[in-house]
Amino acid sequence: MPTWRYDLAHAGQNTNETALIPTNINGTSFGKLFSVPVDSTVYAQPLYMPGLKMSDGLVHNVLFVATENDSVYAFDADSNLGANNKPIWQISLLTPAHGASSGATAVPYADTGSADVAPTVGVTGTPAINSATNTMYLVAATKENGTYFSRLHAINIITGAEQSGSPVNITATVSGTGAGSSGGKVTFSPLWQNQRPAVDYYNGYVYFGYASHGDKNNWHGWLFAYDATTLKQTAVLCVTPNDIGGGVWGSGSAFPIDTSVSGGRMFVVTGNGGWSSPPFTPGTDFGESVIAFNIANGNLTPTDEFTAFNYASLNTRDWDQGSGGLLMLPDQQGANPHLLITVGKEGRITLLNRDHLGGYASGASSNTNAVQDISSVVASGQGFWMTPAYWNGNVYVWSGGSDSSGTPNKGMLFKINSGVMDTSPDSQTTFTSAYPGAFFSISSNGAQNGIAWALKTDQFNTNGPAVLYAFDATDLSKTLYESDSNATRDSAGPANKFSVPVVTNGKVYVATRREVDVYGLLNGATMAAAPVITPKGGTFSATQLVTMSTATSSASIYYALNGSTPTAASTLYTGPITIGSNTTVKAIAVAPGYLQSSVSSAMFTFTSQCPSPSANGINVCSPIQGASGLSPVSISAGATVAGGVYRFELWSGGTKLASVSNSGVMSQALSLAPGSYQLTFTAYNAAGTHVYATRNITVASSGSASFSLSGGPFVIGWRGGAIHVPIKVTPSGGFTGTVALACSVSPPSGGVSIPACTISAQPPVITGSSGVTGYAYVTTKTTTTLGNYTLNLKGTSGSLAKSISIPFTVN
Repeated sequence: MPTWRYDLAHAGQNTNETALIPTNINGTSFGKLFSVPVDSTVYAQPLYMPGLKMSDGLVHNVLFVATENDSVYAFDADSNLGANNKPIWQISLLTPAHGASSGATAVPYADTGSADVAPTVGVTGTPAINSATNTMYLVAATKENGTYFSRLHAINIITGAEQSGSPVNITATVSGTGAGSSGGKVTFSPLWQNQRPAVDYYNGYVYFGYASHGDKNNWHGWLFAYDATTLKQTAVLCVTPNDIGGGVWGSGSAFPIDTSVSGGRMFVVTGNGGWSSPPFTPGTDFGESVIAFNIANGNLTPTDEFTAFNYASLNTRDWDQGSGGLLMLPDQQGANPHLLITVGKEGRITLLNRDHLGGYASGASSNTNAVQDISSVVASGQGFWMTPAYWNGNVYVWSGGSDSSGTPNKGMLFKINSGVMDTSPDSQTTFTSAYPGAFFSISSNGAQNGIAWALKTDQFNTNGPAVLYAFDATDLSKTLYESDSNATRDSAGPANKFSVPVVTNGKVYVATRREVDVYGLLNGATMAAAPVITPKGGTFSATQLVTMSTATSSASIYYALNGSTPTAASTLYTGPITIGSNTTVKAIAVAPGYLQSSVSSAMFTFTSQCPSPSANGINVCSPIQGASGLSPVSISAGATVAGGVYRFELWSGGTKLASVSNSGVMSQALSLAPGSYQLTFTAYNAAGTHVYATRNITVASSGSASFSLSGGPFVIGWRGGAIHVPIKVTPSGGFTGTVALACSVSPPSGGVSIPACTISAQPPVITGSSGVTGYAYVTTKTTTTLGNYTLNLKGTSGSLAKSISIPFTVN
């Protein structure tokens, strides 16, 4: 499978799958086999190549994975045991060996102004492989010494090395007066353009496109063609040279290529942006359209187009025609054998004659220029962020919106006969999915044993797991499998939107955040016994020696100490480990002939303890010298005296405020009346040798020491967008200490789907008179109600609390 969704039609059907059939896809015989870890988010669909003799001298079925950290991996596709617990090879496109400058990084998402691709922007579009030369073509974004680059790479899939002449820097300038133009020229920006759609390889040339990062700055849709051997640019087209927009993205889809036409005919769909009618010229704007290109000899020559009758309204509402990719159907019976289906945010399903796309029906009230226009399946604006799939006379779609009651939509199957599609679903899933809906992949043995696979990713904003479903491909109401029905064994990694399940050679590959999960037939295998972690976690005052064991005698234990889910590539447990700080230990057991165990977890929390000095003395962590605040006062200190601490005391004048025996640790809260104090910490041993330290503090009355919160109004300019909102905390009256923020959102009247907020960064401790800043993270969905909202912030410090309300708009 060298390209997005199997082949150049990109119809989402693998009709050569013989191992997976409906009768063996159930919770008993099918499940998660293992997972492989990667270093960042995976937006690019993994690619699979069978029977490759790799750089280790062995023949493997290979899974290739690219990440948003500009890393590319080659994994054994069938096992993570033994030598296969590590990648066959792994490369970083951030190194000089791959064309980058020293110190290069993936592009921080904040630089783009959008969190749509995060935490960094690296490889986003799915690569393509030329199996004849064992070359993978991909585009990577980097930031190098403050400059941004987008490069086309040609990678040898056997070794991971760059092919001759690779990589090349992607640049372009075309004539135009559109957004960001200068002197009648529009220049490609590697920062503002997002290489979201999949890469295509065909007949010796590489084709790829760009959209935006959240419609930010002066962006345009772009298309490029390169000679696959020389990496020479052979064609470039700006979609809106005299306007703005026209993004080419399709939720990560590829461009279907009709190979029956001499030289090849490629179809592209665009999003909101300027439009001008044919004849086609270098200045034509192609927003909100489906365009056919003659791509013979690496050209990008527009030959035909379709534009929706209501494209101006689509533009105004940000209802991209190009939010969904194009489905190119196999030849059909009837008057229109060559069909193309386009779906977008509005929710229409429109069938086009790909030999005559239909142009623009000026003044019409529907798409009378289409073969068929179905507008009643989902509510307006609750449309599609996926590419329909096809198998055996059936078309499969899953809307990312909701119905009139706010209930998310279901997956739908439509039969198509003699080139005419049924206007209502012939079957639907019993499961719903909120935004972004789901992509279907169909596996079958020819016209038999069809299975419709779909990946539910609507928890991508909450770090919840993806859910893999399998349905009877002839009747979606019949569910064969769901990964959350046995979450202990089968739970997938954190969901990542627009992920497409890859089904081949008896396995299903699921890309999530930071891992790829591999599902297949269990063949009677049972899970290894989960590790037992001793002690099993808790709160401690001293360092702990932690051991792990498993009842499966042949198993090895792998663990992680950073809260991440361990894999067989994690640290191998060989003996007791020492834990002395707040740590979450997670461990798995892996053994030949067994499924990977469930994850065992133990949280170790250590009481706050101020470290004692190495020599005689007292270390006072709290309060700091000159502190001013409210009662109670936090006391945290550690003492060291030769021979051991016999008594550790705290005085003010002639009054003893606290005393600890046979310990050099003092940690408590003191209630003190308002006033000024000189605190004297004294520690001594049994022989009377003593050490001391002092702190001068002021305890303010509740009416004087305080703080205030402030923040400015803001706008989220697109549904599905997000923003980090700075919240300043300003002390007054000598206030010092910690302020904890919390947030909520108040909706407008009638708001159904409202933004969510979390505190993404608490403000630092206030130690002086200067203010500090924390951040609230406000997120929206594509279904969020447009209008004016209020962000409510509350800050608390002990008994003191302050609140503010910040107005904001989603439009």
